[in-house]
Amino acid sequence: MDGDITLASKADLAFDALRFLYVGFLSSLPAWARYTVLGLFGLTVAYGFVSWLRKRSAGQPEAVADVHEDEARVR
Repeated sequence: MDGDITLASKADLAFDALRFLYVGFLSSLPAWARYTVLGLFGLTVAYGFVSWLRKRSAGQPEAVADVHEDEARVR
């Protein structure tokens, strides 16, 4: 080896995996089934993104005190 090694990035790996799934699985399906699967996948991604945004915008909940004032202290 002469040191000229090209490493694949994570984006290339994801692209190749999606291309493999499309060519190997989705291209053999009829159009209505292909669009249904792609729509469900898109809805899943959108739902995950909206859930992430909702969780992020909610902020941090207030910390709950470990000892309540009305409980007796234990030594």
